[in-house]
Amino acid sequence: MYSGKTLFKKTLFTAITAFSMAPFAIYSSHAQSLSERGVDFGASYVAGYQVAPLGSDAGDSAKQRLTLNMSVDTEKLFGLKNGSFFVQYQNHNGEHAGGNIHDIQQFDGLDDPEYNRIHMLWYQHIFADGKLRIKVGKVEPKSEFFAPENAKNHLGFSTERSPTIIAQGPPSMSFNAFYQATENLSFAVGVYDASWNEGRDENNFKLHNLFEASSVAIFLEARYKWTEGLMGRAGGLKVGFWRLDGTKTKFNGDVVDGTDGLYVVFDQTLTDNGIGIYAQYGVADKDISPVSRHLGVGVQWVGPISGREKDVFGAGISSVKFSNALGATFIEDSETAYEIFYKAHVNEWITVQADIQAINNPGGMGAKDIVVSTLRASLSY
Repeated sequence: MYSGKTLFKKTLFTAITAFSMAPFAIYSSHAQSLSERGVDFGASYVAGYQVAPLGSDAGDSAKQRLTLNMSVDTEKLFGLKNGSFFVQYQNHNGEHAGGNIHDIQQFDGLDDPEYNRIHMLWYQHIFADGKLRIKVGKVEPKSEFFAPENAKNHLGFSTERSPTIIAQGPPSMSFNAFYQATENLSFAVGVYDASWNEGRDENNFKLHNLFEASSVAIFLEARYKWTEGLMGRAGGLKVGFWRLDGTKTKFNGDVVDGTDGLYVVFDQTLTDNGIGIYAQYGVADKDISPVSRHLGVGVQWVGPISGREKDVFGAGISSVKFSNALGATFIEDSETAYEIFYKAHVNEWITVQADIQAINNPGGMGAKDIVVSTLRASLSY
């Protein structure tokens, strides 16, 4: 448990960082003219706080992330049609509580080691009357692949991507192509520098040459969307393959050149008043990956209370099966996280979210079941 003095310092840091966004608000009076010329700025500040988990010896923890970004419409700015440029900076600091909670699925996407980096920097161009989109630069894979639409407000990181997808790493240099074959069917491919798999630190301001990568992550995805599916409403299905090329060591000690896996993601709107569901399933090589199977399902309801149309209520279950390969040391067969949350929009700029998760067999190494409560506040411009 952190002392009152320590928590006071963290709260003070949160307030100071939030007020550092004030210049963006002051600058808003000039933003319209810049936007008309194709240049838009944005900023957000997110602060998360975990109460000491029930059933664990871990104490309270706090973390925060500052994001600054700029987007450019190249046609408006200097006449290059169908192009756009984007750059995003992130600073993250605070306790990495997952090391004490021991869960393998990461109960909070904000619960990361500290970093200070160019998060993304890319150029995108549209070809063939909108059918082909090419994106080149530093990109976070989950911003383009495998993330369920109806799970974006959950805090559990397994809802953003199946933990079987070990090719997902930090944002890195990449080439991405997206082709709209028909009104409903599209295909996507991404090739990413995965040198982090060989130990390189990506949490900095360096931009590397994709063609000199020591390891490469590849994503292939087919997407099908419908407007009148289950209950006559919109939905979608993603079927994907990933491969991580580079040195990997099996649990039995053998060294191989890469590994791969499959995933399926399903989204479906159920009602006109904002209720949607999702499901995802992933598989990986149990001889290499700590997680050989993953199944996640959940629901979110936008506008659950009359007069609160932007609020979001959600719940989900995410379960992983641990590898039982020779050399794997897991004591338990699986880890399951049960999550429920409510996200309230205080105003146009501020949201506050309360999240509770019960985690069975965290980490699969004999740790006690726990219940972790998270409070998150977000300020965006």
